Amino acid sequence: MVGSVAGCALLSADDARVTTPGGAVVTARADEAAAREQQPRVREILQDLWDQFDLADKPEVEQQMAPGGLRACTLDVTSDISAWAESARLRVSEEENPELEAEQAQLVRDWLDANGWERLDNPAPDSSPVTYHRDADGFKVTVAPQLDARVSLDVESPCFDDQGRQVG
Repeated sequence: MVGSVAGCALLSADDARVTTPGGAVVTARADEAAAREQQPRVREILQDLWDQFDLADKPEVEQQMAPGGLRACTLDVTSDISAWAESARLRVSEEENPELEAEQAQLVRDWLDANGWERLDNPAPDSSPVTYHRDADGFKVTVAPQLDARVSLDVESPCFDDQGRQVG
């Protein structure tokens, strides 16, 4: 670890001064800094998806969001490749209602299709109601009916490497 004379900055061996794709100069892991810069776009996408749900008493998306955060993009714990992700769940009815869940999830899928999102292969069995989507910029969306009267949405930014460059 290196410390500054005034004690204002501590850098670990993995930290560096980097300029992220968004133009910020940071002293941090470049992958994490670049991923964090994606939070506004991730939230914008999540709001767009949320707006597709057609329920009279739908709460605001902020009331249904889980805390967003960094996600590792690989299973290699030594790899510095990160993305930013946010998720939300909408309860579509007080009791289980698979038909309404499917209908609400389909509204989101239709919007994704109409807006140029590519539908990705689902490695799960054909009976799985979960779908995966990616846009031209590398953002990914998961639409997952929970079969308990909820539909989950997950939005993940592209992945960034240890130099702050978009990868994959």
